[in-house]
Amino acid sequence: MRKLILLMILILPLGLLAQMDPGTYLRDYLRVRSDLSGKDSVYHIQGKVYSLIPGEKSMELFAYDAFQISRIVETETGFRLLAREAGVFRDHRTRQILHSWRNPFTQETLPIIHIWNDPVNQVFEYEANTLPFIRQFLPSTELEDKVVYHSEIFPFYPHVLPRRLFGEYVQSDYFQSAELHEFSAKKAALADSLASWVPAEVSFTWIAPWLPFMKMGDREGQLLFVCRGTKLEEGFAALPQDLKEYVRTTNPAFAEAPTEFAEPNINPWSYFRMLQEPSLETR
Repeated sequence: MRKLILLMILILPLGLLAQMDPGTYLRDYLRVRSDLSGKDSVYHIQGKVYSLIPGEKSMELFAYDAFQISRIVETETGFRLLAREAGVFRDHRTRQILHSWRNPFTQETLPIIHIWNDPVNQVFEYEANTLPFIRQFLPSTELEDKVVYHSEIFPFYPHVLPRRLFGEYVQSDYFQSAELHEFSAKKAALADSLASWVPAEVSFTWIAPWLPFMKMGDREGQLLFVCRGTKLEEGFAALPQDLKEYVRTTNPAFAEAPTEFAEPNINPWSYFRMLQEPSLETR
């Protein structure tokens, strides 16, 4: 019993500190997400992409390999996370990075457009009267020796690719998806308040419309991404060799985090529109 009481005494202050000091809670979250020193920080995830079609058995379509590279900039009212995300689709059998893909639903062979989201910035700036509610903005759950920061986001807004122009590539004039993230870190690592960077793991589940390159605008269904990964102590250098080489030869800017804040954020659909902009001028 004495050991149990002592253990409760040792654990309790960390929980109380997070509740009583919103600034510490925010900094802990950012130390998990990136690096408060301003250095580049990299999360690497791997997983699979499945089809979700009502009335049909799900099919494994791709293996997926992605990373986010970020840095934190402190501002007068908080912080900004400046980031880029790259993701490549691999053959789910050979693990090779794909350049083309035979669509099993249409039997058409199509060029792959990998994920190049630049930027994917986030703003963590709070007024004095809103900072005390930080746990509502950035919720977490304590699980034994870990803290898990989680977010459940359900985007719904007018599509950047209207069907009038892009009916072959999109299913609706509204974009709808579900993005589920979990970032977990050891309580013992968070207790070291002098560390600007905390080791962490991540899980990512994403339900999204068919990607534009799939040319499935007239077909019912969605994609399911199921991924997990870790924060890399050695950053970009620790990514798989073929992924690093592909980034360096295809889009070398993704080897480093952005240095300036920019808007709007980019996703695969807005990136696809950017690729189509010259042809849009004639419509």
